[in-house]
Amino acid sequence: MRRVSWFKKYSTILIFSGAIGIAGSLGHNGLLQTELWFADWAQEITGPRAVPKKVVIVAIDDFSLLQAANADLSDHQTIQRLQQWPWPRSTHALVLDRLIEAGAKVVGFDLLFDTPSSYGRDDDATFADSLRRHAGQVVLGVQALSSQGPIAGLSLLDLTPDLKDAHPSIKRGLLNGRPDPDGVQRRLPGSTSIEFGQKLGQAVPPGMASALLNDKPLPVKAGLSLLAPYGPPRTIPNLSIWELLEPKAYASLKQSGKLQDAVVLIGPTAAVFQDLHRSVFSGSTGMPGVELHATEVANRLEGRSLQFLPPMPGWSLVLATLAAALGIVIAGIERPLQRLGIAAIGTGATLLAGVLLITKAWLVLPLGSIAITIFATGIVSSADATVKLQWQRRRLRKTLGRYLSPAVAAEIADQPDHADGLFQGQLVNVVVLMSDIRNFTAFTRSMTEQGEVRRLVERLNAYFTEVVEAVHAQEGTVDKFIGDAALAVFGAPLQRSGELNAQAGVKTAIAIQERLNHLNQHWIANGQKPWEQVIVLSYGWVVSGNIGSNSRMDYTVIGDAVNTASRLEHIAKQSNRSIVMSEAVAELIGDQWPLEDLGEFPIKGQKPQRVFALQTVTTS
Repeated sequence: MRRVSWFKKYSTILIFSGAIGIAGSLGHNGLLQTELWFADWAQEITGPRAVPKKVVIVAIDDFSLLQAANADLSDHQTIQRLQQWPWPRSTHALVLDRLIEAGAKVVGFDLLFDTPSSYGRDDDATFADSLRRHAGQVVLGVQALSSQGPIAGLSLLDLTPDLKDAHPSIKRGLLNGRPDPDGVQRRLPGSTSIEFGQKLGQAVPPGMASALLNDKPLPVKAGLSLLAPYGPPRTIPNLSIWELLEPKAYASLKQSGKLQDAVVLIGPTAAVFQDLHRSVFSGSTGMPGVELHATEVANRLEGRSLQFLPPMPGWSLVLATLAAALGIVIAGIERPLQRLGIAAIGTGATLLAGVLLITKAWLVLPLGSIAITIFATGIVSSADATVKLQWQRRRLRKTLGRYLSPAVAAEIADQPDHADGLFQGQLVNVVVLMSDIRNFTAFTRSMTEQGEVRRLVERLNAYFTEVVEAVHAQEGTVDKFIGDAALAVFGAPLQRSGELNAQAGVKTAIAIQERLNHLNQHWIANGQKPWEQVIVLSYGWVVSGNIGSNSRMDYTVIGDAVNTASRLEHIAKQSNRSIVMSEAVAELIGDQWPLEDLGEFPIKGQKPQRVFALQTVTTS
């Protein structure tokens, strides 16, 4: 009888602990992932840490690409050849020569040279000459490619023969990394060479970091060796590759001594290269692949990596036993909040121990799942106590209700729920497009007097349909309709480069103009008056996100670029031009379309700026 009473008393916590044991045994990978997430969190909350000196990234960044796009303005012939990617390999030869000249100890290229140069064999020969001169100080990247389909396998994207045979001492480094199932890159990229080497044999070189530091491949150990990152992207010192290409900037860089005895990695960091990987500290932005390799280099120089000991087989039974024992112990406490408080203290102590082990001893033990188990046990136990207390109070109120007023016996504990709207936003640079019908107020008055309000709405709907289709065709976002005006943005929520957004905005403006011409032909054929419109384009920052109340929210943009567009609309009407843009948009599109300089105009809240009109309205 006592046993039955005991099981009945602790039934909730026993069922919960049993569920943990079953769930853990069926979801061992989930336990493993939990511990990895805990390790990520521990590193991120402790913040960035110092990077070993003499690890430098030479970044092919957005600034360099922007400068290269305007390379035709340079007096230097080498720079003039950089207007499109891929750059000539003679450029990489120049960069390598200058890095070694500036004192770099060893240079690694996080780039693939698996095909002959598109600039001809002389271009490859120039690079090969540089490789021969610095054969012992350079590592070139190669990559293992996984093929899919009926005949799946691995192949190696090796160096093109002209480069591979340049010198027998030229080293290669494998660029592959293997993300975890959640898509986060945590493991040392160098460990991937061991896995691929088992499939492809000795043809697989060591990882990039290992090749740069002349290390042997990492030995297979119990547990996993993880990267120990230093902080968000660009925590490891970054130099724009443009500083090596532009003569004056290079002279200053060389004199600074920043590259003396440095281990240098050259690689892309601009988003357009799509070499961004989810990693610790990276958030949704992603970490450039070259920075992951640089992190491994820095870890090796420190002589450490983050050692992860995953949960052992049967770990779920350990967690189930912990939950049962803790639940039984705190069951002697009647008040739910006290039970939860004890569990919270235990959880905090476990998390603190885990964080200290990770950040001080570079060791990840399965403490994350222990902390979760402790806290979950506290929640279940306090919930069980709450239910039992409420049941007891209900029975008491029912009993007292026979003698007392229900209003006296009952206690009102509920509180109104005040839900606030979600205001999650981001600050981005976008191209704003605003279209507006000329003299629409007079047109509306005329059609209203003629009793043709319905036809007016039909015409507006037809016009806005064309606007929406034109905007969507260029991957823009229709923000809102304001009377006869339409507001669209390019670059939010899907972010792209300013150049692409400006091109999309101009193409959309031209398309809207052409679509209105077709509508006008149809309306004229039906005896209706045509419409004229103005379209303006501006570029600048906006805040984008869900804005509104808890009962109604809209995705919209507010900010400088929207205000500028509104000002440009008046300028367009005054100058009698159909498509008008700000100076910033004109600079982004360059000479792709003929523009007319309308002069400088005052812009409310901003400094005066030049305004341009598009001289053509055709997409050909």
